[in-house]
Amino acid sequence: MSDEYNSRMERRKAESKPKNKKKKLFKRIILYCVIAILLLLIACGVWTTSIIMSAPELTSEKLQTPFSSQIYDQDGELVTTLFKEQNRMKVDIGDVPDQMIEAVTSIEDRRFFQHNGVDIRRIVGALIANIENGWGSEGGSTVTQQVVKRTILSPEKTLTRKIQEAYLAIRLEQTYPKDEILQMYLNNIYFGNGAYGLATASKTYFGTKDLSGLNVSQMALLAGLPNAPSYYDPFQYPERATDRRDQVLQAMLETGAISENQAKEAESVPVKKLVQKQKKINNDKDRPYQAFVDRVYHELVNKRKVVTDQQFYQGGLMIHTTLDTNAQKEVYDLLTSDKINYPDKAFEAGISLIDTKTGAIQAIGGGRDFLSIGDTNYGAEEKNPPGSTFKPIVDYGPAIEHLSWSTNHSIVDEPYSYSDGTPINEWDGEYWGSMTIRRALAWSRNIPALKTFQAVGKEKAAEFADQLGIELQKPIPEAAAIGGLSRGVTPLQMAGAYAAFGNEGVYHDPYTVKKIVFQNGNEKKLTHDPIQAMHAYTAYMITDMLKTVITSGTGTAANIPGIPVAGKTGSTNIPEPLRQQHNIGDGLLDSWFAGYTTQYTAAVWTGYPKLKNGDDVQYIRYDGSEDIAKEIFQVLMESLSDPETPDFKKPDSVGGSGDTLYVRETQPAMSGSGNDEQQEDEHTDQQEPEQPVQEERENKQEQKREEQRQNNSSDQDQQKDPKDQKDEEQKNTSDQGQQKDPKDQQGEEQKNQRNEEQQDQNKQKNQDQEEDETDKQGENSKEQDDQESNSEEDENDHQDENSKEQDDQESNPDEGNDQNHDSGDKEDQDNSEKVNNDGESGENSAEKEKNEEDHQSSQTDDTR
Repeated sequence: MSDEYNSRMERRKAESKPKNKKKKLFKRIILYCVIAILLLLIACGVWTTSIIMSAPELTSEKLQTPFSSQIYDQDGELVTTLFKEQNRMKVDIGDVPDQMIEAVTSIEDRRFFQHNGVDIRRIVGALIANIENGWGSEGGSTVTQQVVKRTILSPEKTLTRKIQEAYLAIRLEQTYPKDEILQMYLNNIYFGNGAYGLATASKTYFGTKDLSGLNVSQMALLAGLPNAPSYYDPFQYPERATDRRDQVLQAMLETGAISENQAKEAESVPVKKLVQKQKKINNDKDRPYQAFVDRVYHELVNKRKVVTDQQFYQGGLMIHTTLDTNAQKEVYDLLTSDKINYPDKAFEAGISLIDTKTGAIQAIGGGRDFLSIGDTNYGAEEKNPPGSTFKPIVDYGPAIEHLSWSTNHSIVDEPYSYSDGTPINEWDGEYWGSMTIRRALAWSRNIPALKTFQAVGKEKAAEFADQLGIELQKPIPEAAAIGGLSRGVTPLQMAGAYAAFGNEGVYHDPYTVKKIVFQNGNEKKLTHDPIQAMHAYTAYMITDMLKTVITSGTGTAANIPGIPVAGKTGSTNIPEPLRQQHNIGDGLLDSWFAGYTTQYTAAVWTGYPKLKNGDDVQYIRYDGSEDIAKEIFQVLMESLSDPETPDFKKPDSVGGSGDTLYVRETQPAMSGSGNDEQQEDEHTDQQEPEQPVQEERENKQEQKREEQRQNNSSDQDQQKDPKDQKDEEQKNTSDQGQQKDPKDQQGEEQKNQRNEEQQDQNKQKNQDQEEDETDKQGENSKEQDDQESNSEEDENDHQDENSKEQDDQESNPDEGNDQNHDSGDKEDQDNSEKVNNDGESGENSAEKEKNEEDHQSSQTDDTR
């Protein structure tokens, strides 16, 4: 029995051992967790204590003045500080109406007078709102915390900063009474449009710094701005400002600050009637840099979204930029001094200057009266139709890139229409017949440009422009071939696109900021990656053609002696309906010039903000004003360019020389677009360069005189004796089947042989010189001209037998150039879309925009 008992006890003990082990293990785990939590709490306490101990001191000086960001130029020199004490109007809390205080606390911190600097309920509520509606939908900071953030700490969103902010907010509440803290807030907070402090904001938006005169609607509007000053800007975005004001009014109603009737009455007042834009005065020494700083703001806050609006102004940032102070001063001087003879004070101009190789923005000319951030920036933000400056971007550039056209590709300037049947006219009302695309671009002929655009195709043209930083609305209209864009482009966009032509086809998105140094010493370098927008041969051949524009085309006024420079003119004329409506004569709405060297690229726009200004009708007249864009470009580039500026480097992929360039290793392409009747071989390695313009002009004038003599002689044929008629027959080849003597037949055979040689050599450009070399008959120059004319009639079906009229048309513009009769090109694109001038934001104020009718059915042309 005892043995049995012992075995049972042993068995029980054996069974209980695993259970005891499990209990002990569980207790140990609990113990370890408690220890770990205690150690973690201790570590967190030590870490938090170290953060608190490292927090900056609360000083009266810092609390009275907000942080301000600083702008540095490309050499690291301080240019300007965004906040200036002299521009701020402070207010005593006793002069602030109670309803104004209630408006602020209702929307920003409802328990301001109850909490100790940190509102736990608000933090929890913000956390729930962020979970439900997305991170950032609601903030948990109190007014006290915002004072600390804007005066003592940086606005960086880090855990360290939030801990220090909470600690210092509690310290601030322990040190200062609520009224003083609220006064600090109202005097330091940023309200947008350069306004720091409540009184300054009241002056900026309503024209008065006396807060006692504000109504409930105005108070609510001001109270809602600090949350996002630029987003709720009542001048630029009145609809957004209205929504924010109504949100403040609802908060005031919920807290009992106003009655329901007061809320409804305040909501009924349109924001546009509440605000009144004040004329800015800026006599600061840094005024010349403000247009550039405006671009820095748009790049960091709106485009790249690197910092917030509040951080930009009050983040204590050190912003290192690409600004060339000398270039910026020169741009400012050109816009504001008497160096340029502007027609009147309302005439505006915008300038963008960038580094051709890197895309770094060197200077911005925002306008003749640009004062500060938020003004209309005609150099960087305001869009206008580009006119013929767009031809290299959507016409000839894509044609070389995708179709391998050479610079002497032949195309016909003749009566023509858009695909929908709408006629397109030339600026001079004439047609110059067959010409090379080099000559068509140099003299800005519209019909060759449209034919080129059609040969390339809309998709390829849009793709090419997109690679150059210009995104076009799809589908793009054919009027874009001559610059008819409804949304327009900015000078900065044009400068960026043209710089790629001067940089071997490499495009850099123009930029102003190199790096940002935050208040805590951290740096953020901004990268700017280039893209290969086109082949190097396209860039070089377009550049070479654009050099012809300046040396002998429509842009001679922009030429810089001794400096290799390329560029293009452009303008938009006034549509006929608008001219009739306002009873005005011939003129322009916009005038452009875009050009570049290997060092700098500049784009200049000139014109008026709107066509109708009160009773005045404003447009560019043909009184020299049409040439101001070229003049600004020439003076600016000449003053900045190095006298030893190198020429553009010809890549190995380009063959030919002189005026005749082609893409190497391509199959011979037929010249002329699909709309042309003339078809010629394209390769130019077998062709001689085109004659210089002066020599060509003289040859055509001589040919004209010879043809006149020929016509006179033919009129007298019936009066000649048989001997004279026989001599005349020997000088003119006849293909009418009449009997020829052996000498005539031999001349006919040799002429046909020469024609076959010319076809084998792909239609050599200078046929007069070729025939002089190969002429075995010793015929005089009149006989050569007659034979050349007859051979061209045999080989080219499309050419009119009246070649005299075509030669007259081609020679007249050159003669006009000799006489310096520069006149405005008048391109017609009646089917183009209505053009407005929306800025980058797309919602600029009325005074920033032209009337919608300004560019309705806008026609584009060049000012020669």
